[in-house]
Amino acid sequence: MKPMDEIRFILLCLGWVAQIRHLSIDQTLDLFNSHHLIENYILPCFSILKNQSPITIQNELLAILNRNENNLHL
Repeated sequence: MKPMDEIRFILLCLGWVAQIRHLSIDQTLDLFNSHHLIENYILPCFSILKNQSPITIQNELLAILNRNENNLHL
């Protein structure tokens, strides 16, 4: 199990993206999992991300999702 601060941070990230994309938390978690965002981006970068502003983190997560989704359609 991950330390509580990492779990809380992941939940915050899910909530931010869910709100912007008008998705449920479950849908957003599925989206994060399909793009491996938690294990390949959020957790490895946690020590840096936790010091960033929520807007910066939101924008980065959305940019990664958009880039990944655009690459799937090529």
